[in-house]
Amino acid sequence: MEEKDYINDIDNERADAACARLSEKSRSLIISLFEKGLILVNDKPVKKSAKLKVGDKIHITFPNEELPSLTPQNIPFDIILNKENYAVINKPAGLTVHPAPGNYDNTLVNALLYTFVIEDDDNDFRPGIVHRLDKDTSGLMIIAKNAEYRMKLSELFLNRNITKKYLALCHGTPAFLEKKIEAPIGRDKYNRQKMAVRDDGKTAVSHFKVLEKYKRAFLAEVTIFTGRTHQIRVHAANMGHSLIGDCLYGGREFYGFKRQALHSAFLEFKEPDTNELISISLQLPEDMVFLQRNLKQES
Repeated sequence: MEEKDYINDIDNERADAACARLSEKSRSLIISLFEKGLILVNDKPVKKSAKLKVGDKIHITFPNEELPSLTPQNIPFDIILNKENYAVINKPAGLTVHPAPGNYDNTLVNALLYTFVIEDDDNDFRPGIVHRLDKDTSGLMIIAKNAEYRMKLSELFLNRNITKKYLALCHGTPAFLEKKIEAPIGRDKYNRQKMAVRDDGKTAVSHFKVLEKYKRAFLAEVTIFTGRTHQIRVHAANMGHSLIGDCLYGGREFYGFKRQALHSAFLEFKEPDTNELISISLQLPEDMVFLQRNLKQES
């Protein structure tokens, strides 16, 4: 059993919605915990539909979940660089990086276990995972083949000793050629699936450089200096230029493009053991090339 305490910070919100938001758990899980009497508000059981006040104390007991074993699966992906202790791969759009409750297969981790020998039992359901890309973001990722090297690679990210650049197709006509965004990011108070610019959020820094302009969109190279969840998507939306296809953050579909138009295109770092400079770039995937071609033809 795991027990967690929270303080409600939104007035007149349903108890189940508040608990899901604060705990960052699914609404269905929270409802099941209410039904089992595992959620207390101000030390008393309440209905899931009860309206909470600011300052209400919430106590949630999470029962231990019996986790299935990870299954290697033959899911195709491209290997860009293959070394003894790590690899750089091209993650396809539409592929979730690691398993989570309710989704234990058909992830990148399942694909990695099929393709590589990964000795990383210390990382629970994320063997080999050093950093993440959103499910519908494509492109370059670094994968560790053992726990020791995962820690070394993680330090590169922690100390910001790695250069990460993305290509993004954004809505609108920019009034800038280059723009640095320094806007802290935290969980959206009203939608737990979203992040938002918040004064009490974590530091987030992105640099947008316009590469091409079209009639109603533009191609940007985005360098990120921090790695917050949905960082580029939030910063783009916050300045009024949501990513094409990113419906969660106000983007619209163009030419049937149904995912956020975001691609991890460049990584540069020094190998932890050899100090060799590794610099890798990757062209746009076919679906973004198709979208870009149609946008150019409009102009």
